[in-house]
Amino acid sequence: MPFGPDNIIVLLSSLLALLLFTIALLTYIRERRRKLLFVTGAFLFYFLMTFLDATEEFFPKNGDTIEFIASSFNFIVLLLFSIAILTKD
Repeated sequence: MPFGPDNIIVLLSSLLALLLFTIALLTYIRERRRKLLFVTGAFLFYFLMTFLDATEEFFPKNGDTIEFIASSFNFIVLLLFSIAILTKD
């Protein structure tokens, strides 16, 4: 079943990440703080990661590739949040 409860939650998480990306981007444009740039990037990659997870059901032939890319995005998200925390403004 392509739209099971777990896929709906993943899709909603993806949409929330897109909303948070938009808010963070607008805040970065207004304030120009480097930390916000890393947080904005993290939300963008989180959106892409969860969107890929949600669409994995529709492209079963590319499942391994999509899973590898999503895992890579997961690492990038954690790295960007870590840089944002450790960066001095």
